[in-house]
Amino acid sequence: MRYIGGIVIRKKANVKLGNLDKKILKTFGNRVRALRIKKDQSVYDLTGEDMPIKTRQHWQLIENGQKNINLTTVYKVARTLGVDIRQLFSD
Repeated sequence: MRYIGGIVIRKKANVKLGNLDKKILKTFGNRVRALRIKKDQSVYDLTGEDMPIKTRQHWQLIENGQKNINLTTVYKVARTLGVDIRQLFSD
């Protein structure tokens, strides 16, 4: 924990993900990849400084189920793919 200008700054805790969490992330990533491929888009097409997801590495971590993303990032992924957010969670 550090103090900057009288504000407490806490370091994020490294949370170990369980097997179920990893499976959920992998399933979500596979769904994102399937929707991207269905739209005939490459990772390069969907990332960049002018896009909600800036780097292809971040996008690839999401697709590979290696990034535990937050709700706002889920929204950005849906918006980038041009799909309703519900499509990211259904078959």
